[in-house]
Amino acid sequence: MEGKTSPLQHSATPTQSPLPDTRFEEYPGTRLLVDRQHLLSSEHEGHDFVLIPQPSDSPDDPLRWSSLRKYISLGIVCLYSFMVAALTLTGGLLYGALIAEFGATVAYLNVGTAVGLLFIGISNLFWSPLAMKFGRRPVYLLSAMLTVASQIMGAYATSKSVYNGSRFLMGIAAGPFEQLPAVTVDDQFFVHHRGLGLSWYLLGATTGSFLGPIATGFVIQSMGWRWVLRFYAIFMGMIAVIIFFGLEETGFDRQAHTFGNTASEQPSPRSQKSYWAKLRLLTVLPTEKSLLMTTLEPCAMLLHPIVIWSGCVYGFAIAWLVVMSTSANIVFQNPAFGYNFSSTAMGLTNISPLIGGVVFLYAGGAGTDRFMVWQARRNNGVMEPESRIYSVFIGGPIMAAGLFLYGPGAAAGLHWIAPVFGMGLIGAGIPIAGEVALGYVTEAYPSRPGPASAAVITIRNVIACAMVFASDPWIIHNGLRDTFLTMGFLCLAVFLSGILMIWKGKGCRKRSVKSNK
Repeated sequence: MEGKTSPLQHSATPTQSPLPDTRFEEYPGTRLLVDRQHLLSSEHEGHDFVLIPQPSDSPDDPLRWSSLRKYISLGIVCLYSFMVAALTLTGGLLYGALIAEFGATVAYLNVGTAVGLLFIGISNLFWSPLAMKFGRRPVYLLSAMLTVASQIMGAYATSKSVYNGSRFLMGIAAGPFEQLPAVTVDDQFFVHHRGLGLSWYLLGATTGSFLGPIATGFVIQSMGWRWVLRFYAIFMGMIAVIIFFGLEETGFDRQAHTFGNTASEQPSPRSQKSYWAKLRLLTVLPTEKSLLMTTLEPCAMLLHPIVIWSGCVYGFAIAWLVVMSTSANIVFQNPAFGYNFSSTAMGLTNISPLIGGVVFLYAGGAGTDRFMVWQARRNNGVMEPESRIYSVFIGGPIMAAGLFLYGPGAAAGLHWIAPVFGMGLIGAGIPIAGEVALGYVTEAYPSRPGPASAAVITIRNVIACAMVFASDPWIIHNGLRDTFLTMGFLCLAVFLSGILMIWKGKGCRKRSVKSNK
């Protein structure tokens, strides 16, 4: 699994830990990225990039893995994210069949969807500490196994309450897919490549979110709604096996090893660990705090302005996506709007947000890596986490335009191309919001990426849950046009608030240091 040597690898002569750059200690996340004169006794990539964080001399340090080894790990995480995203967003397409079989109402089924989303967020308050203490690998595996159980429960549901119960269990099981991949990316990639890593994770999540409903439409029409959940159980079970045999642990105690220097660019020695040693189920990682205090840390992070802002940006973006998904049967199958789509045709509408999401992945991921480096070079080599924010000024107007086309377009009786194109614009904003929120918060709190990202996902899913509860009565009371017009303007306000964070974000990071003393 070693494969081709990564350009990010550098061999290390055992030394003391490199001399730290203490000039920016009062501003967590502010660091020297471009060191043209090699003033720091730190390991560099190429001519002038300072490697952040500094890799140790161990060949088992994920920062020193070969490109093949890194991308096998990231590929498995993407596959897991693809499938979990797919099964969490297909609920809206099952509504028609569930209403016919169980006599459920849209409002009742929305409870299952909303509470499931809420549990995805809240469950990270315990999933994250477990991953920080016992490793990422067992959390991924347990999540996959519980997800299989939730799909089996739903597939054999005998009442609407049992079905909703399966959605609750799914929410708990699916929690890690929203937060842990960002930590896994942090484990393996240097700071100036993390946007690229997040792009791959969000590619899996984005394609799953929209390809899942497309496949669901065909399965419902040809085999019935229960087979949708049976297929998800089968595929998720296969992914659990892949995780067990193929996903290495990326949690690593870097402080227990010596650090490299800048003298050599030869490959690191091959790992001496056996295949089975690399796949041990538990890896107890050292933490400064007890498991109880580690569990409470994401709760404390909920009070930080940067976390709140990141959670709101990501939360409202996902809220629009979920409302779009749950309202699709109203827009495309209600005779009042004249589209009269079948389940298959309604599923195919998700091709539009899929294309939008994939096309704009670069804007929030690898694009922000390049922009951050460009800004650092203009700032005497110093990088600021706020460089990740600028992509929201692309995503916000695009997503708002999608909301304006989707609801008001359908209400005005426009050709089906208008609301479907609007879905594509809404989908385009999702990866941008995710990459900005997770990228910014993990770099603003480099010593606490797990708790910070867990807190962001909690806020995100509370907002999405509230929006699902509110959307049905909102549409009934105000109508499709006015509801989505309001959502569009709210979207603009939330995304454009990034101006405030660019202005005040650095000060917020400084105050976070004082509050933790």
